[in-house]
Amino acid sequence: MLTDVELIRKLDFFEPLDPKIIKKIAKMCIVREFASGDYIVKQGEAGLGLYFITRGRAKVEIDRDGTRVAVAELRGGDFLGDMAMIDDKARSADVVCEEETSCLLLTRDSFSKLLNKYPQIAIQMAKSLVARIRATNQRVGPAPRPPQTSVATPADSAPGLQPAVEPVVTSSNGSSGTAFNILEMYSSTKDKAKEILVDWFSSLYLLKSMTRFSMAIVGCPVEVQPENRRPEVLESRIDGVRLALFPACGNQVLRMDAFGDGPFSATVFRPSSHGRGRETSVVCFEGSVRKNETLRLHIPAGKDTWLERA
Repeated sequence: MLTDVELIRKLDFFEPLDPKIIKKIAKMCIVREFASGDYIVKQGEAGLGLYFITRGRAKVEIDRDGTRVAVAELRGGDFLGDMAMIDDKARSADVVCEEETSCLLLTRDSFSKLLNKYPQIAIQMAKSLVARIRATNQRVGPAPRPPQTSVATPADSAPGLQPAVEPVVTSSNGSSGTAFNILEMYSSTKDKAKEILVDWFSSLYLLKSMTRFSMAIVGCPVEVQPENRRPEVLESRIDGVRLALFPACGNQVLRMDAFGDGPFSATVFRPSSHGRGRETSVVCFEGSVRKNETLRLHIPAGKDTWLERA
């Protein structure tokens, strides 16, 4: 039988993480026991979080034209509800135990605490998300784009790089509103990686899972280098999109060197617990750049984000 740590590491977005983080995740899980016939997840109810099945057997059922249809079977070592950690939509299927079953439950609240301490989990989940959508590309048809949100205009944008819409992510108590169910929103990653990542991190900021960190997502064709480096500054690249994550309490400047001509976009997330008491927001810039051009994205704590050409 797999240990709790080995079981958690089976999940694609946890597997690359440091063993110390995996042990922390295991300690935050709650043991839940179910009898035969019990529901682990019920259709129409909100998901509590991520379940790791340690022992037993359960079936996944959906209602198809009034008939209950079993679509999958889960055993020890399987997991369910991974997207429920950021998605507050009602569950679309029942998961019913076929025998006595034991699970580890990582609740959404515990997950949020983990992200605030280990934001690299969010980046790794984003990588896995893009990979999953790519894997379904040949099986699922085109899906609708997310709805447009309210707009505002950030100040002091660089000439030739006009600010785009600023979606305002609102949440009166940390749980209102509806996070995007991203796996349902997209069926293809072609030319959409940045769009997917923006929606993913919008969901995390909406649920206040990222209250200590700001995030910048930058599209091609530039390389990105944080000028204020420190241990908590994280950098990553997903399908050519550059990500930089850094403490929201400090000032940050991102240097962006263009390696070709083309369209440019930058999206900066700011958590509501910092700054001037504003709602959590996302400031976007769009335009074009030329090869060998240098831009600097200024993200001062508590002040407006602005962009300049070097």
